[in-house]
Amino acid sequence: MSANGVGDYRPWHGERRAPLAACGAIMRTSLRQLFRRKVYWIVLAIGLGQYLVYASVIYGLTQMQMPERSKNMLLQSFNFSPNADDPQETGYLQFVEAQSLVVMILLALCGSQMIGSDFRDGVLPFYLSRRIERRHYVLGKILAIIVVVWLLTVVPAFALFIEFGLFTTSLDYWWENWKIVPALLGYGLVLGGVTAVWLAAISAYLQRLAPIAVTWASLFLLTGRLALALRDATGDRRWLLLDPWRDLRLAGRLFYGVFPTADDRQLPLQAAALLAVVTAIAFAALMRRVRAVEVVS
Repeated sequence: MSANGVGDYRPWHGERRAPLAACGAIMRTSLRQLFRRKVYWIVLAIGLGQYLVYASVIYGLTQMQMPERSKNMLLQSFNFSPNADDPQETGYLQFVEAQSLVVMILLALCGSQMIGSDFRDGVLPFYLSRRIERRHYVLGKILAIIVVVWLLTVVPAFALFIEFGLFTTSLDYWWENWKIVPALLGYGLVLGGVTAVWLAAISAYLQRLAPIAVTWASLFLLTGRLALALRDATGDRRWLLLDPWRDLRLAGRLFYGVFPTADDRQLPLQAAALLAVVTAIAFAALMRRVRAVEVVS
């Protein structure tokens, strides 16, 4: 006890912040907790391997002395089109879509570490015993998952966009292809937001790595195969809406207006509506699971 009878505790003299600021702290803590494990760095490095290939090809071709048309044709041979007015494909969106498998694997590993462990080890009640509301906790975890998704998709895609503009003969490339920026941001919001809410809900209920990984893989692999089988059996393309990855791609491409085939132009609004409904259900289930946790006073 000290002389004033209040023990050795000292009052807080720093700047007081609103509880909403806890979202950023929870996000940083979750990412720090995640990347302490070497396995996540390994998966992240594998995922960024494709970026290094694209970056090397772009650097090599832009340094060659040849007409711009010839360079673009060579880039398209690598399934990469750098122009926003390409009527078929845009390489940056295509790059994001090509990362889907690595994103699925990394998220399957993240769920147990970032969210499931909080429920399994009894950590969540101590979060909620502070000036942190349940919505702040949920938002912080969702933001952390979105950051993981963007590290493999949107961030390297923007790096490729900046690199290509730096290595062209002028800076007009960025101005002429400005539509790529909102397209990538919109695509990233759809991809990151939907997968974050789904993974958080699954991890909150299943908690352990094995059931989370099996459920996550089944959600994206088995439903995709089922959708193709039903489409082939009935001839109705609307069955393809059962494939979550396809729905994410179609909804994300709404921000750009370019679709792989003419038939896909009829489904993006339906895909976006279906994703919105399922995400709302998953978010409601997640909040219900968090509310069921007793708070330590």
